[in-house]
Amino acid sequence: MLVLWAIRFFVFKLIESPKYLMGRGKDEEAVESVHYIANYNGKQSNLTLEDLRRAAAQAGAGNMETSARAAALRTVERFRFEHVKALFATGRLAYSTTLVIILWGMHAHRVCTVLDEFFTSFDWTCLPSVQCFHHHLVSVFHVIFDFTLNV
Repeated sequence: MLVLWAIRFFVFKLIESPKYLMGRGKDEEAVESVHYIANYNGKQSNLTLEDLRRAAAQAGAGNMETSARAAALRTVERFRFEHVKALFATGRLAYSTTLVIILWGMHAHRVCTVLDEFFTSFDWTCLPSVQCFHHHLVSVFHVIFDFTLNV
């Protein structure tokens, strides 16, 4: 394992991805990275820093803060609950959504309870008998699906 570690550090040159570098505001290093990758693959890249900045301007990318804190805040911002609010927009939708959540929770609890019961009540000494295990498994799923149909 130590040999593989040494090979990784002394034989292969690992570089940061251009996307990561651009996200950190290191555009010059990103362009160098693209040139290195192209040369490694036997190709020629004519990307310049001006080309990269012009593409960013056309895409509408402004000067954004590139600190780790700012990146974390941008990630958290995606998890707003605007899409969930629509499920409670009217009284009827709120009632239906709440009912589905409660029933799903009851069913999930029942499934966990039955599976726990399955693993604690099974006679593991008859495990070589596939038929014994199969019958026990069928009876457990019968309980789960019978509960589902009767809810």
